[in-house]
Amino acid sequence: MDEAYLIVHNTNYSNNITLFGNKIVCEYCNLEKLTMVAPNKNHTLIIDTNYAYDLEVHSSISNITLLCKFISYKFNEHGTYVLNFVHNASLESRCTIEQIGNLSSYSTPVILGILFVIVYTVLVQLWKHIDYRRYFKHFHRLLNENLNRTRPNLSQGINISDETTAPDTVDTTNHVPKSQSRMKRLRSLDTFRGFSLMVMIFVNYGGGGYWFFDHSTWNGLTLADLVFPWFTWMMGVSIVLSQRSLRLKNVRKRTMLWKICRRTIILILLGLCEQPHLMKFKDLRFCGVLQRLATCYFFTAILVLIFDKDVKPDTTSSSADDYQREQSLRIELYRNIFQYWLQWLFVILLVIIWILITFLLHVPDCPTGYLGPGGKHNHEKYWNCTGGVAGYIDRLILGKSHLYNEPTCKEIYSTKIPYDPEGILGNLTGILLCYLGVQAGHIFIHSTRVSRICLQWFAWSIICGCFGLGLSQGGQSDSWIPINKNLWSLTFVFTLASLAFLILPILYLLVDVRQWFTGAPFVWLGMNSIAIYMCHGLFGVSFFVQFDVKNTHAAQLAMNLYGAFFWSLIAGLMYHKKVFIAI
Repeated sequence: MDEAYLIVHNTNYSNNITLFGNKIVCEYCNLEKLTMVAPNKNHTLIIDTNYAYDLEVHSSISNITLLCKFISYKFNEHGTYVLNFVHNASLESRCTIEQIGNLSSYSTPVILGILFVIVYTVLVQLWKHIDYRRYFKHFHRLLNENLNRTRPNLSQGINISDETTAPDTVDTTNHVPKSQSRMKRLRSLDTFRGFSLMVMIFVNYGGGGYWFFDHSTWNGLTLADLVFPWFTWMMGVSIVLSQRSLRLKNVRKRTMLWKICRRTIILILLGLCEQPHLMKFKDLRFCGVLQRLATCYFFTAILVLIFDKDVKPDTTSSSADDYQREQSLRIELYRNIFQYWLQWLFVILLVIIWILITFLLHVPDCPTGYLGPGGKHNHEKYWNCTGGVAGYIDRLILGKSHLYNEPTCKEIYSTKIPYDPEGILGNLTGILLCYLGVQAGHIFIHSTRVSRICLQWFAWSIICGCFGLGLSQGGQSDSWIPINKNLWSLTFVFTLASLAFLILPILYLLVDVRQWFTGAPFVWLGMNSIAIYMCHGLFGVSFFVQFDVKNTHAAQLAMNLYGAFFWSLIAGLMYHKKVFIAI
């Protein structure tokens, strides 16, 4: 899997030739010697086909003599390639690479996998439609005639984030009734969360062995890099809706604070429990996915708890609706943004602190402001500078033994020191990402029309996208602030928030407003996300979910899709049995 044969021919050249090469994903790395071929001989070597190569052919008399080169040459899986170096009597040399034999269908399993997910989703929609028409037709008619009645709340807690609540009914004509004493779950947010969880399960199980379904080596984005930040953003949306629901019930702030602290502690403990070395303190990884979520949740929830205004629970629905419909866009924008200026001030202060620490704090034996992976990067000048300031702070405070020892840059850049992508410094930008989700929640609760909600979410998507692409100069690695998941860089946070602001209004229109899509099967996972997340990691192998299969992309992809499909069925069973595990 992910290999090809390269046959190097040295034809009519009186000296040995040396082939040097480097994967282009290894940025600013020295070319490494791949093979040496004697005159009129050939040599076969195995090439990794995940990434393109820069290749150079040198004369072995003097390795500084460049005979020919290839820039960003991509080898295809299971291919056989012949590199011919020909030197004729006129002292002219020529290099060619020719592909011989048949190639494997590299992308076919991916296309079939996407079709499987689409067909599975469509079948679930059809099943629900047929089921409702056959067995619940009378109930469905009564429900349509009484849209303004309260729908029972099926959950009393939260999943990975807080309990997501929303207005009881959504008027598809354009108005959003704001009867503030009646709230229900925002199904589009549960759908978004469930979709992210399904993708996370798929990539955690291996993603079919495809490089683009794995985390990026250092800079850049892949599918696996998207889901965790989306959870952080959605958690911010849920914080606003959950606390608003509690305020409507006249719950005291002291009780809300206790709930925040309890959930934070539980998330941290769950994060520690999913580690295989739990009983060995010297190997315990202090940072992790759930620990990062707990930290961002705690500080953002406290911020909202302190500065969000209390809601009067005795406001009648009719007067509230009339007031909201007469509200101008200027007042709406003030309610959405400017009345929370103290919250924004705190978040902007955290961003400034992140910038100052990242670019001004001196790291021994490393250049100030270094954001690279260390190791072979930048021609091996900064071998022990992995992660710059972020890695240095973690190693200094937490110690090397408590950090992640298999960073994504290790294989390509041959790094020697541990680096944790969920380290201490990334919590600052993580809180920013979570608060951008809070902003989405504020827009939802204060806007009076569906069109205004969606337009403002789209506007924030553009704003965040401009910041992300602008500071990264269009996603370039050699930019002011590269898009980097390992660092949770500022551009990474803005880019992922931009995508989240884009996806949520689309799902909101499809699921909550027009109700063209029920959200299943993703909503099943979204309603029990913490339980499914923990189970897929703890019982993924021993619970008959993943098996040993052939080392091919087709077999690996089928097995990893089966894992995601399996847990979606478990979540669907829990959903229909009204079993919701919350913290």
